[in-house]
Amino acid sequence: MPGTRSHAEMLNLLDYGKPNPFGATIGRPRNLSWPVSTYRVTLPRPSEDGESLNPFEHVILKLLDASGAMEAQALADETCIPIDLVESILMRLQDKALIDESKAIIEQERNTGGSDVEKTPVFVTALLFRELVTGKILPFMHWLDDANPLQKKQGKEGQFRMIRWNNAHKSNPPTQRDVISILRVMHRRSAAFGREEPTLSVQKVMIVEQPEMHYLDCPIAIQKSDGEFRIADPFGTGFSLILEGAFEHLLEQDEKLCEWLEQWKVSLSNPRAKNLEAKPKEPFDTDINWGHYPKLISSLRLQSNAAFHSIAQVYASVEWALFYACRRRPFEDAITRLRFTPQAEHSALLADASNDVGLTLPHFGFRPIREGKLLDFQNGKAELETLLSIAILQAQSDASHPLHRIAVLHPTLISHLLRIKKTRDEKGHGKGSVDAPEVELSDAPFMRELVHTLLPEILFSDIPVSTPDSDAHADSLLDGRTSIQSEFGFKTFNRLGTNLKERLIHAERFFLFCKDGDDALAFVRDLYAALQSVFEMSLASKLPPDINDAQLVESAGSRAICAGFCNELPEGLRTVKASAVRQTLQGAGQSLGACVLAFLLMSDADTLDSISGSQPSFVDDVTDVITRRGHGNEPLPLPKAEIARLRKESYKTIKTLIEV
Repeated sequence: MPGTRSHAEMLNLLDYGKPNPFGATIGRPRNLSWPVSTYRVTLPRPSEDGESLNPFEHVILKLLDASGAMEAQALADETCIPIDLVESILMRLQDKALIDESKAIIEQERNTGGSDVEKTPVFVTALLFRELVTGKILPFMHWLDDANPLQKKQGKEGQFRMIRWNNAHKSNPPTQRDVISILRVMHRRSAAFGREEPTLSVQKVMIVEQPEMHYLDCPIAIQKSDGEFRIADPFGTGFSLILEGAFEHLLEQDEKLCEWLEQWKVSLSNPRAKNLEAKPKEPFDTDINWGHYPKLISSLRLQSNAAFHSIAQVYASVEWALFYACRRRPFEDAITRLRFTPQAEHSALLADASNDVGLTLPHFGFRPIREGKLLDFQNGKAELETLLSIAILQAQSDASHPLHRIAVLHPTLISHLLRIKKTRDEKGHGKGSVDAPEVELSDAPFMRELVHTLLPEILFSDIPVSTPDSDAHADSLLDGRTSIQSEFGFKTFNRLGTNLKERLIHAERFFLFCKDGDDALAFVRDLYAALQSVFEMSLASKLPPDINDAQLVESAGSRAICAGFCNELPEGLRTVKASAVRQTLQGAGQSLGACVLAFLLMSDADTLDSISGSQPSFVDDVTDVITRRGHGNEPLPLPKAEIARLRKESYKTIKTLIEV
């Protein structure tokens, strides 16, 4: 970026007013002085009253002028223009009072030359602007005339951040195609903003190849909504995506500009965001309930940086409510029935019980409950399908079971819960946006009703006990984005997808404000989803190996051992189903563990050796996150130091995957 400007007290800029498209911002906008090469172009401009004729209208009008009145069909035959288009043209010519109802030219128009056929186009001069960071032409054309001259203003240089230019773009005149393209963009933009812009028929464009150097005043602000910068269009039409993209490009190359942006964000940081007041307690948050239902209460508690329950919390709360509801009643008979009924008959067994309770069957029936899942329940694990099966069998033989009351109000309960599970699984495995809703989810009231019906002592307030603090939320977003951009650098951060960026920012917000003993489950879920997303991006360009399913996990383990990652594949990876690995190899990522095994199978030896050399703990680091997350519904209180270690390992893994 060799171009610089000599320092002076005052800065000359083009004056297009003070654009301010920003909504809620953190602090005040600042101003960039953006270098542009300005090119003069001369081109025909139609009359501004919209009365100029298009080429089809010219043809029809000339034919009527030469031959006299003609019917639409005759005109269509003569010109080979479709009849419906000819009829539309004739109606437009009548509206313009150029022809009468008999399709004859009105004599007054013929005599006064009002037919517009022979009008000589008026040539005007306009200015085009090429920004000098990436060399793109800005979608704006300044029509020069006595009423609209090029106006300039002065500003103190210290009030503007000077943008450095690239000399390669300084003398690069636009082509006729560029001019026409900008005219079309302006026409579409005018229509979008409800302004009529006459359609321009460009017959000849003349371009002065020698540019003039100018600076544009471009306001930049940090949004409250996401803590990210936006740059106003200097000509007053919303935001400039071209300048925002160029600014991101410049951040990857200009360390001083990075420092300027980071220092600005740090100066906007509000210390109160780091000392968020504890949220008022909900009625369910009592010592008695903590003693009886600790994992449910933990799931119901809002995270410190959240105003609403995430879909993962909604789902986990339902699971734990079902778990405690099952455990407070005799469950041995239900487990015995499942254990001694052949698994092939589980679906029929549960269908009969569901009908007795009044619940609608799920579309694809019930899946068999394996012995291991029954043992998990007895050992204190909560998984929806196992819990539903036990609860339905309990309710079949117990008329007082709350599931009967739920079935009356929500007969499609099972399908509803499976839909919530599907959404939760997608977000938990890196699909879609971050699981941090900014408004209450539609499933949250349903969850509260279900939990209270299953466990009446779990009470909720009728109105929210706290309201979202938009300023604190904005401060937290700003701090999270600033920290994560500093961690990865702008160049690497800009290569990440939008959803991945938002997950990392959400994780970083927790890390910045967490304390020893805080529940880190949501943090680990974010790391898990982010890692799976990056692994899937890494796998996208690789070809699957020719290995049968029975050998997939073993082969991946052998490759990990050969590369020096481990002496034995960690248990968190050994237990991944071969079917999940196969689907991941085929492009449908199933879990983070399946992605790790697929990566080991699809990467060549040189790649694995390179990763092992720079991050020998690569496999163990990812497995650590997998193990910590588990099923995704167990509270995870951790010391701050342990949270920092998980963060460091995960971020290093993401950087490694991006760089290989």
